[in-house]
Amino acid sequence: MKYFFFFLILFFSYSLYSQGVKNVDHTSQYWLTYTGKFRVSNQLDLMAESTVRSVDHSINKASQSLVLLGLSWSVNDFVKLAAGYQHISVLPNTSKITVTQPEYRPWQQIQVLKSFSSKKITQRLRLEERFRKILLNDSTLAPETPFNFRFRYLFSAELPLSKKEGVLKNISLILSDEIFIQAGKQVVYNYFDQNRISTSFRYRFNEGNALQLGYMNLFQQLPTGNKFRNMNILRLSYYQNVDLRKARKG
Repeated sequence: MKYFFFFLILFFSYSLYSQGVKNVDHTSQYWLTYTGKFRVSNQLDLMAESTVRSVDHSINKASQSLVLLGLSWSVNDFVKLAAGYQHISVLPNTSKITVTQPEYRPWQQIQVLKSFSSKKITQRLRLEERFRKILLNDSTLAPETPFNFRFRYLFSAELPLSKKEGVLKNISLILSDEIFIQAGKQVVYNYFDQNRISTSFRYRFNEGNALQLGYMNLFQQLPTGNKFRNMNILRLSYYQNVDLRKARKG
């Protein structure tokens, strides 16, 4: 419970701060995510993730699609190293814009897992190299591709609702906070990029499948430096773990 109160204090402190900042655009989105992990060997996993994000204040139209692929190597029971590539497509969100803006994003990360009793603590540090195309006009991409680095630090706690047999044993409370810091020549006013704080519930159908529903507050500083975005996000995620070693043995 001490982690619950920690995140509760963090959430309200962060909310009060974001509400006190001027020039904030308040909006909302819906995110739908699939995350797959495929065990190749005792140490190696294939990673796959796909996300669709809606346009602001709507559920009928997508604003972005994201596809991630990667490899994860277990150094030991607590530390994992991973690297991969993510492709992002920023879709036209007005009738004037007719072209999709792509982003090419190689990434590397280290993840530290800690379990005690039935609780799980995850810390993750990810480095992203972001190559983003920008608009020359409403129908044409500019020839140049701006580049910058981004560092992401995630702290997450998973707390089971009950240790006893029954439905509640399969449900966990997930609390997390992730901060994004940018670096590079293209970054001038917004070295702080964004912060994502979230709370959600995860239901495990079995060892290989889980469904997670939660709320995320995303607070972002825009490139001008004096404008911000405060986004309320409802996120539905499906998690799948597949052991390919069993398939090979069969």
